[in-house]
Formats: sequence, C-alpha cells, structure tokens
Amino acid sequence: MATQYRYLLADVLTNQILAELSLTNVNFTQQLNTAGTFTGELLLTGVNTAKLNVLNSTIPARCAIYVDRSGVLVWGGIIWNREWDTGNQRLKITAREFESYFERRRITSTLVFTNQDQLTIAENLINAAQSVPYGNINVLIPSTTSGVIIGSQIYYNYELKTYFNALLDLAKNNNGFDFNIKVAYDGSGNPTKTLQLGYPRLGNTYSSSSATVPVFQIPAGNIVQYNYKEDGTKAANSVYTTGAGSNEGKLIANSVDTTKTLSGWPLLEDSSNYSNITDSTLLGGLASGQVLATSYPPQTLQIVAPPYLDPVFGTYNLGDQARVILKDDFYPSTFDGNYRIVGLNVSPGENGPERVTLTLTTTSN
Repeated sequence: MATQYRYLLADVLTNQILAELSLTNVNFTQQLNTAGTFTGELLLTGVNTAKLNVLNSTIPARCAIYVDRSGVLVWGGIIWNREWDTGNQRLKITAREFESYFERRRITSTLVFTNQDQLTIAENLINAAQSVPYGNINVLIPSTTSGVIIGSQIYYNYELKTYFNALLDLAKNNNGFDFNIKVAYDGSGNPTKTLQLGYPRLGNTYSSSSATVPVFQIPAGNIVQYNYKEDGTKAANSVYTTGAGSNEGKLIANSVDTTKTLSGWPLLEDSSNYSNITDSTLLGGLASGQVLATSYPPQTLQIVAPPYLDPVFGTYNLGDQARVILKDDFYPSTFDGNYRIVGLNVSPGENGPERVTLTLTTTSN
C-alpha cells in the first residue's frame, strides 16, 4: 500500500479542524529541544478557495497544521508565515513545531522554585504559560520526575525571559534532560499534543544484544548517502558560566575537561550567561554539561535513508540510539559506532520517492 499524506489545518486555541488541503513541495523537520520547520505550497489555479476555507485556515500565528502519514500524526506546529505569489499562483506556508509558541511567550510574573525536581520546574513553566487568558494551546503535561533537585531557581518578571529559553537553559544542565512536544490522535481521532520530558534523555538506549535497535549501514545497506561533519570552531574544553549578580558579586562557575588538556589539546575557552540563576550548584552543572558536549569538536552525521527499508520510518523516534556501520574511502577499515537520532527531515515526495534524512550525533550529546 502506497504511503498517503494528509495536511490538516486547525485553530491554535480550540484545536478545531478548519480544513484539509492538498499541499505540494512539502518538507518538514523534527528536532530535539527545539522547534522543527514545515514548508508547503498550494496551487490555487482552478481551486475554490472559499469552499476549501483556504484563507481562514492558514492565518499566520492563528492557525496550526498537522501532518498525517497513512493514518498516523507525524508532525504538528503553528503557521508563522504565509506568502502568496501571483506570478506562479502558489500559496506558500511555513510552520514550526508547537515548541515555537513558547518562544513568543514571556515570563511576566516572578516564578520562584526551591528544592524542586528539575522536571517539575519544567512542567510548571509550561503550566504557567498556559494558565493565563488566551495562553492555553492545550499542550498536555504528564507528571514525571528525574530525581535531580534544583536548590533555588528564580525567574524574575523584569527580565521578560521567554518560557522556551527558560526551559532550554534548565535542560542544558549536566544532569539535564530532553524535551519535545509530540502529536498524536486521541481515541476519538482528534489531534493532541503532549509535552515529553526525558531524563537523562528521551529515546531508546543502544544495546548490542537488541534485535530491534535501528541499524544503518553502507555499502550494501540502507544508506543512500551520508554527510559527516566536525566543527572545531565550536569546541571548548574550558567553559565558564555566569549567573545572577553584578561586578564582583556575580556568580561564576568553570568546568574543564582535563582528559583533553592533559593529552595534547590546546586550551579552548567559551562562556555562557544565565543572569537569573542564583544556585551555584546548578550553574556548575551547566558548565559541566556544556564542556562535556563540546570538548571534542561536535560531530554531526546526516544519513539519507529510504523510509520503506528496514528500519522503516516510524519504527524509530527522536532520541533513539542507533548503530551506524560505514565502510568506504573515508572509513576503509570500517566504522561501527553508536549514534543518537536528534533530527529528522522528511520529504513526502509527491513528484519523486519519499525520503528521510536523519541527523545523528555521538551519544554523549
């Protein structure tokens, strides 16, 4: 049976389905701890736009779009841009996953958390954003804990920090977590969106004895092509983090990866500012988390894989660990390693083959 894609347009606040449109040139991405992007076009030549409710269902910042792949919701987000070009008679829409909504919301009332689990703080942040009039986009928030207690965390109203940045800063801690808003159908066939928090990480961990672990390999495998990148400009083996306070009274923490500095690497320094953090332990954890992720030049592996070959698209998720086997001119002796899926890029392929591009990083990231 051929894969079928449907594109459902909805009201952001009520989640009411407003239209179903036949979009072309579609591409959508998913990423951990940030918002993926959707682009698509609608050819309006000969289309009854009033009957299809095109104008009212694609209003930027007012409407959302869900992607249905053969009866399963695989993507959802808010339309932020709409562009009409009379030259080619195409309406282009651009959307971003529902995490992007919290980039547009500011913390306007001081929030104080004392001796709270980090995931409880994360849940309370999203609850606070959705508790004000016209602020509830109906993200479901299951209760969960990590066992990592934050001694003191204050978000001052005068900083007007976005809820998204507050959540992201919290997740960057050395004992941090992953977050993602996942879409699905409920028992009645209505779209839902649920906040997922994973400690220490979302996704399935790698096991060499597991028969279901995703395996990607080249040659004579399921990889059409791959791209491997290492970026030394982003490497840092000594990270400073600054917190609340000013001048001599400003909190500061430093973490150094001595396994690098004692084995021939030059000192590479970086810094980050978290002006609302008053907990020195949390500040130190942020420094440790960042240096752990960047002490070796960050590695990114992008794999293009047909979605119908094992492992088929839908059997793996963001955060899952996968086995990657490479043997070619760059790896003549064969690379066999454990990488983690942190991004997906899907082209439904209405004019060609459906294609999935996976972005993977080393499992320490």
